[in-house]
Amino acid sequence: MSKTKDAFKSSESWERWNTHQTTLVEQEVFGSVLRFVQDPASEHLGTTVWDASVVLAKWFEKNIRKGDFARAKVRHKKAIELGAGMGLAGMAFAMVGADVVLTDAAEVLGLLRVNAENNMSPAAIRLARGHQHGTWADSAGGVTVAELDWTKPEQCHAPPLSPPYDFVLAADCIYHETLTEHFHRTVMDVTNEKSTVVVCNELRSHSVQGRFMELFTATHTIKSVPHSKMDETYQHPNIFIYIMHKKKKKPAKGGDAEAEEEAGSAAAATGAAEEQGHEGAVGLEAEGVEAGAAEVPQAGTSGTGVVSEAAATGVEPGGAGAGQAEGALGEGAAAGGAAEGPGEAPGREGTDGR
Repeated sequence: MSKTKDAFKSSESWERWNTHQTTLVEQEVFGSVLRFVQDPASEHLGTTVWDASVVLAKWFEKNIRKGDFARAKVRHKKAIELGAGMGLAGMAFAMVGADVVLTDAAEVLGLLRVNAENNMSPAAIRLARGHQHGTWADSAGGVTVAELDWTKPEQCHAPPLSPPYDFVLAADCIYHETLTEHFHRTVMDVTNEKSTVVVCNELRSHSVQGRFMELFTATHTIKSVPHSKMDETYQHPNIFIYIMHKKKKKPAKGGDAEAEEEAGSAAAATGAAEEQGHEGAVGLEAEGVEAGAAEVPQAGTSGTGVVSEAAATGVEPGGAGAGQAEGALGEGAAAGGAAEGPGEAPGREGTDGR
């Protein structure tokens, strides 16, 4: 499968922090400037630093001192980034202290390796130690690059990959229903019940968002990070961070047939309760990470459930242009409001095996 920048055409968009046309992206994280090369001639969208990866990287920075993503809890843990693209989010997590494998489709690996070498090689980390803002380098984890095509499940267990992972990261990977199916299966393959999955999505389509929620609420508990807990500058009303854990399996009693019968009865009871106006249980937790709570956006909702649209020529989603963020957010909120309502917004309509 392929995805091309031609899929990114819409009439409603906000000013992006980065575009597909730039050749060099600079993003400050933990006081150090990471530099990423892009290829404007590439037809693969994985060769771009997207806004969601910036939001996730800065959220890791914000949570380095306390909580479940503090350095004390992340250091030396195994992590994998799915659909890493240029690798910003995964590298930021390595700066917290995790050992991270950056994965993507074969077409992306060339640039991904260059960026990993430039920013997180042993030599680059040694250089950072000599910088006044390079204190992160003393506790940094390792970064490796590997191919992982979501349409090829056998790759999940092929060296150098070694699931299960303690943390699974993904930024701006959910934009097509078919791709969502492959993504869900891959997450299931590389995790266990102790794994933490962190997904940063830009909401582009009601149907895609709905399918994402349908798949993961069946297998995971989901917490949505309130925007108030994200970086004050690098956030957007249409970009969400979800923290997910596999639901614990309940042992079946009396064999598979009896278990299926009990499941059917439970579903019927839930439907009856909903018809009577009672609140049905959906197995979805919409809680904040450290404090407060945020509603997990569902398909067809308003407010935070705004659909945004992306364009490839000058307004496509991207990573980090310095000094544009606050103005970009204002325009984004206006664009998000205009896109609100039923139906779908054109977005990342291509599919990809990353």
